[in-house]
Amino acid sequence: KSSADGVSPSAGGNKRKGPPPPPSAPASRKFTLKELHEHSEGKQLLTAVLGRVYDVSVARDLFGKKGPYEMFTGHDGTFNLAVMSMKTNTLDKFDYELEDEDKACLADWIAYFDSRYGCPLGTLRDRRHGIALKDLPRATKIPFEELDEDDEDTPPSGGQPPTSKFE
Repeated sequence: KSSADGVSPSAGGNKRKGPPPPPSAPASRKFTLKELHEHSEGKQLLTAVLGRVYDVSVARDLFGKKGPYEMFTGHDGTFNLAVMSMKTNTLDKFDYELEDEDKACLADWIAYFDSRYGCPLGTLRDRRHGIALKDLPRATKIPFEELDEDDEDTPPSGGQPPTSKFE
């Protein structure tokens, strides 16, 4: 038995079948890069992927102080996510070219952020990436989704966030 959106109920909860849905349309709010930088700590933690601004406050363990992805908070991490880099000097990078493999990776990360953090709060208004959403292929998977499905009651690694797939 499956619903119209392709989600099939199962004993362990709802599991998605097929590729992730297309990217969510962002809300109409416009942010400057400076405003994004101001949300690197405090009550609301924001990050951006391809200029799409997400509220990641619910994942303070990952994006907050001393979290494994703290470096992304308050920044646009598009280039880093596409090329799987943890180098802080490439955050907020807007002038670059990506190979097809990197574009596919970026599409999967957008699916992850849409799935995990919901519709983007808005977009960056004062910076533009060299590529646009229309330049990306459709996402084929949501990173870390298989970890969520394997054991929904216990976080991976005994309560620790998933191990980074970044090099």
